[in-house]
Amino acid sequence: MFTLSRPFTFEEKEYTELLLDFESLLGSDLLQINSQFDAEQKSPVFVKALSLSYQLSVAAAAAKLPKEFFNSLPAKDVSKVGLQAQNFLLI
Repeated sequence: MFTLSRPFTFEEKEYTELLLDFESLLGSDLLQINSQFDAEQKSPVFVKALSLSYQLSVAAAAAKLPKEFFNSLPAKDVSKVGLQAQNFLLI
């Protein structure tokens, strides 16, 4: 469970914490995220696990929320969520 630095409202729902269930993701989920990420990039990203955009895509899937949710979060929370996703991807 990830606790947000302050309450956050998205699509008329208030969030104070997020369930980032990385363990529920399947290989097919990561392959889909990877394909979509590659299609959206203007230039190649060689280590996707170090890309904040990729990390947030994985976090969005783990939280079962749209990527737009994370685009609107305070930067402090985005950074922390990104690090959790990075740890999942690299460990």
